[in-house]
Amino acid sequence: MDFLLYFYSILFGIILIAPFVLFYYRFQIDESPFGKDTDAHLKAIYEKKSNLLDSLKDIRSDFDSGKLTEEEFQTQSIPYIEALETVESDLLENQKRQTTITQPKINKDWTCANCGSFVSIPNAKFCPNCGTSRMA
Repeated sequence: MDFLLYFYSILFGIILIAPFVLFYYRFQIDESPFGKDTDAHLKAIYEKKSNLLDSLKDIRSDFDSGKLTEEEFQTQSIPYIEALETVESDLLENQKRQTTITQPKINKDWTCANCGSFVSIPNAKFCPNCGTSRMA
């Protein structure tokens, strides 16, 4: 009798805990349920750019309201503008890196590099004899 009590207690515990464990691993906090974001690695850079622009807007509104003189406005905005330029250069470098990564080229002459056989099937991605990929 005690064996069945232990067995059903453990089974009931698993039934109660399993949905929470599955939900945790399926929908982790750092991922979107709609799929992975392709620009997730750039999120910090975009956030820094947004913060710098907000700071510049605050300084500009203080200048427009008369709290700052023109000299104070220029001296306070220069570090933000320099930081914004570095952030923009980082974004341009990342965009250049993204454009250099392209899809592999498909060989025009479709002879297998592994076994040397000629493949007469148009649009074939793999060699039918040895299974080697057509990608260069």
